[in-house]
Amino acid sequence: MNERSPHLPYAAAGFSDTPAQAAPPSDFFYSSGDPRYGAIARRVTLLERDNRTLLSTLNGLQQRLRDLEDHLHAQEISRRQTTPPPSAANDHLSIAREYLTCVEQHVHPFAREATIKLGGQLRHEPLHRRIAKLTAALFGATTPTPRTVLDAAGLPPHHTLATTAAQLCEKANGLRQRAKDTGMPFAFDFEYVHGAPLDETWQKPWASCEADLPIQFVVAPAYLVAERVYAQQLVHTGVTYLA
Repeated sequence: MNERSPHLPYAAAGFSDTPAQAAPPSDFFYSSGDPRYGAIARRVTLLERDNRTLLSTLNGLQQRLRDLEDHLHAQEISRRQTTPPPSAANDHLSIAREYLTCVEQHVHPFAREATIKLGGQLRHEPLHRRIAKLTAALFGATTPTPRTVLDAAGLPPHHTLATTAAQLCEKANGLRQRAKDTGMPFAFDFEYVHGAPLDETWQKPWASCEADLPIQFVVAPAYLVAERVYAQQLVHTGVTYLA
């Protein structure tokens, strides 16, 4: 007689109506008490944070590099556009020579004569300061007139030197107009740093001053065209003393 195997319950046969429990999440290791997994997880988190920081820094540096390249490109275009053509450059060289001639052979003698008329002494510094006031009146921001030139020289209106003052104005205004007619940006530059050493690239001492002494004031401005030096700035150097 065949014996039937006893009937086993469903669960006992290795099956269950309840699904098997899923694998625990990685956070399980934090609560498992094993410090190795916690240390690894923290290290991964720190590396990810550092990576995000480095990527952000890299993006910022790349943007700065692009901005710098754009700026340099714009400067190069501007430089090419403002470089004087050969004809204009020759005109400005001629203007620069005549400007220096005007200062040295006309303004300087006028300042000496004005000093004598006023009863002053022809000491270097006071004379140079009078020349500086005259060049500021002739080549400064405002258009010179005989009255402003006489004022700069310390002379009263209608002085006997008024005719010479008018001639100086005519020379200065003529140089200004010729420079303007070239169509290039130009300037008479009076900027300087008191007490600084001479910058030989665009400054030189007045004839009676020493080049190795510090700058005290500008006697005559530099003549610049598109930021290029066509005539150097003439400066008084030395230790200042009271007149």
